[in-house]
Amino acid sequence: MRWNALLLAVLVAGLLIPPVYSTGENGEMGYLFVEAPDGLIAEIPGMGFYPTPVGLALPPGNYTVRITGNVTVVAQVSVVAGTSTIVRVDPDTIGDAVSGEGIVSIRATFNESANYSQEKLHPPFDPFAFPGECGGNSGYINISKPYPMGLIVRGKGEVYITLNGTFMHMGDDGDGNPCMFYVEVFPGGDSRMESIRNVTYVVPLARLEIDSTPENLTMYLNGGHNRYIFYTPMGFYVPAIPHDVYNATAVGFYGTIRIPVIHKLDTHTVGIADYHHLVESVVKVVPNETYHIHVNMEKVKSGLMVERKIVKTVPLEIESEPSNASVIVTDGVLRVFTTTPATLFLPPGNYTVIASRGNLSARESIVLREGSSVLLKLIPANATLSLSVHPENATVLLNGEEVKIGTLTISPGRYNLTVRAAGYITKSLDIILAPNESKRVEVSMERKPAVENSEIIISPPSSGENDITQEENTQDKQNNVPGNTQIFPTLPDSSAPHPPRKDNSSLWVKLSALMAVIVVVYLILKKM
Repeated sequence: MRWNALLLAVLVAGLLIPPVYSTGENGEMGYLFVEAPDGLIAEIPGMGFYPTPVGLALPPGNYTVRITGNVTVVAQVSVVAGTSTIVRVDPDTIGDAVSGEGIVSIRATFNESANYSQEKLHPPFDPFAFPGECGGNSGYINISKPYPMGLIVRGKGEVYITLNGTFMHMGDDGDGNPCMFYVEVFPGGDSRMESIRNVTYVVPLARLEIDSTPENLTMYLNGGHNRYIFYTPMGFYVPAIPHDVYNATAVGFYGTIRIPVIHKLDTHTVGIADYHHLVESVVKVVPNETYHIHVNMEKVKSGLMVERKIVKTVPLEIESEPSNASVIVTDGVLRVFTTTPATLFLPPGNYTVIASRGNLSARESIVLREGSSVLLKLIPANATLSLSVHPENATVLLNGEEVKIGTLTISPGRYNLTVRAAGYITKSLDIILAPNESKRVEVSMERKPAVENSEIIISPPSSGENDITQEENTQDKQNNVPGNTQIFPTLPDSSAPHPPRKDNSSLWVKLSALMAVIVVVYLILKKM
């Protein structure tokens, strides 16, 4: 019975243990190179922070490269076994490709798995001529951040971005009377407007005029489009609220409407996209002003590109005494990390091999043309790291532990240096120290911008649930009758999404399969 129980345990464990991740045939690695100007830091989440240019040997899979500076650049790419994936980045070229008034930050994304130009399969946005009176057509633009926003169209030149839980003036009727509405925006971008009067605060508007080279590129506003695709050139009226406003009131059809707070909203994100490329500009607006934004996508593509090359590799066997040492192999750009004993497959070239274990270390230079091997005998050795940081009151962490600014005597190896200071952008980078090496590192921190570039989420391709074709026109309601006061929630409360429900279906499938196997094994063992 003991063997029977053991067999049952092995079968159960086989169901519960996840499969081993494969790195390709024979464990072959791929290579990711980031070619960017000196002085920039490339962050590869899960891997580290590296001064550019840099290359890494990685298991095949999907990776993100992020470079933050005057222009934030993000590349989402795949690494293929036996192949170099080369990301070429020139932030200055991207910055020159984006022009206009009020731009406070620029973000360029290359997403290999996306096709922004065909994200929606609907026809392009085509505003119709609205014939007088108050009302409009809801275009179902799906904006959720920073607050729910929708789209109302009153003609070719009158496209309005509506803000949930606010009082807005959207054009005039045929007699020149203002069209005043209380606006509600529902999930999916649909809007409801209620005619109002005696308004104490009306959301001020600014106008965005957006175009590109070439024209007819896909356009996003605050990360969203849903029912239609917008193409350049395009113009919008957008909220331009310079400060929080409290206790705004108006008289609607059912009585007095009171809004406890309308929050400040004076920045909007304009996105221009073409195939894998997306360029987003955060624009700071003030009431009654017009802002022209232009993106030269051809220039953007020259400043952010990805290419692949097949890599010829040869084996390098590495051993150390004692074994189980941490190893860094580098040619000055490419960096490979492993533990002895190990066999690496690397492109031919001149390499430095550094091994360390505790306070023991060794270093050797290798000319790799054909298969080679190296044995490193570790001996006690130190390295010197001199740190210069601005501002001087910054907190400096080395591998997560706080250290003083100045000269440090430490063991050779790989270190993560992180510098933090209030009001400045945190900086991190990886440092490699060889035995008996002295290295000086200077970190000059950048102040945080007045307006943070919030994360923009581009809507995934729609399942069709929100992309209905009906058009809703809201006509001005006559004979408004005052009644009881209506108090509406503040903007953040009304915009708070419901927490996503956890999908446990895969867990139930696994448990069901497990129970079935247990029953079958039990019956087999019982007969034995």
